[in-house]
Amino acid sequence: MAESTEMDYKSLPKIELHAHLNGSLSTSCLTELYHMKYPNTDDPPSHINGYKILDKFIELKDCFERFKYAHDLTDTPKRLKRATEIIINECHDDGVVYLEIRTTPRATEHMTKEVYLSTICEAIIECHEKEPKNPIVKLIPSFDRSKGVNDARDTLDVVLNVREKFPGMIVGIDLSGNPENTNFPDFKPLLQEARNAGLKLTLHCAETAGTEEENMEMLEFGMDRMGHGTFMDESPDTWLTLREKKIPVECCITSNLKCATVPDITKHHMQKLLHAEHPVVICTDDYGVFDTSLSKEIQLCAKTFNLSRETIQEISLNSVRFSFASTTEKTRLEALIRDFFTQSG
Repeated sequence: MAESTEMDYKSLPKIELHAHLNGSLSTSCLTELYHMKYPNTDDPPSHINGYKILDKFIELKDCFERFKYAHDLTDTPKRLKRATEIIINECHDDGVVYLEIRTTPRATEHMTKEVYLSTICEAIIECHEKEPKNPIVKLIPSFDRSKGVNDARDTLDVVLNVREKFPGMIVGIDLSGNPENTNFPDFKPLLQEARNAGLKLTLHCAETAGTEEENMEMLEFGMDRMGHGTFMDESPDTWLTLREKKIPVECCITSNLKCATVPDITKHHMQKLLHAEHPVVICTDDYGVFDTSLSKEIQLCAKTFNLSRETIQEISLNSVRFSFASTTEKTRLEALIRDFFTQSG
């Protein structure tokens, strides 16, 4: 499978299925939000210096600390709305035609969880009204494991309420956050309730080593997509079960490298998944924190794993199929991708 050096990755219609809102704030976005919050200061925005991970590989737990910078700047409806608008516009500029934004609803001094989710939904609607060529955007609220089951219970109640106000906008539930000192079975009843309510499930799984028992519990519970799956092959049983269930894996190359969950790009588990002909999608995770873009991630995968144009097309089309878009939206997105490869071939 020889990589096509002539591929225009930015023009390729792209599908982003794993992007955390508060991890996807670019330098220009952070700067604007900073000056919105602190209008009377000319000091360099220190948030930017501590937010991005450039060349330094750090531990996974340190990545979660980066979100505090973003949380400080998205703690009001006005700034949260602006952050959402900028992310959508930047993704459009990168050639993204479909975007699933995921975020943990937060109650702050200035807004409730319901206002938080409603603000994002309103921003999505307004972006589309201003520029119909912007990506199709869906919202996936997250249960943050580190906040506990009671917080997840409250979040689900809010999600189900807001979903009624914005039909077709909220399409799934994510389970994410620092997995340390938490137990997956505690969240199963809430995830099942979400599933029963018609929401798709995308669960962060096997992000760290030594979680074989939990990985199997999550596989047996089932999910529509898996976030990362970095150590799924640590156990032959979990690897076999993943293969049998054919659960699509959201691969975030730069994220895994900079969080040091993968020691070297040539050892990234995406290659093993590709060789096993297992379904994968290429995502950014947190394009602001990791200083990347979906175009860069796809190009990086193509170069590293020697992907042919045909393989890139197949991954792109599979990303549509594994998305939580409607049937009509999927038909439109598949046509965009097929047209690109036909016209550029």
